[in-house]
Amino acid sequence: MNQPVFVKIDDYQDILNIVDVIKGTLAKTRTTINTISELKKKEDAIISSWNTNLDDIQKKIDDISKTLFEPK
Repeated sequence: MNQPVFVKIDDYQDILNIVDVIKGTLAKTRTTINTISELKKKEDAIISSWNTNLDDIQKKIDDISKTLFEPK
């Protein structure tokens, strides 16, 4: 199965160039994905903070409602 493959020098150079382009594209894509991942982490942290704030507000509203509307 390990037989030599013969390729014209011009074709070989074209293949090397294509492989280099693919490697460059993969590197750029990986960088873009990492950037998106970092942005998503920041976004998730902000949304979590908003939810925490909303929970705090809800608790305060519930306390106010209890104080104002429950008979003593």
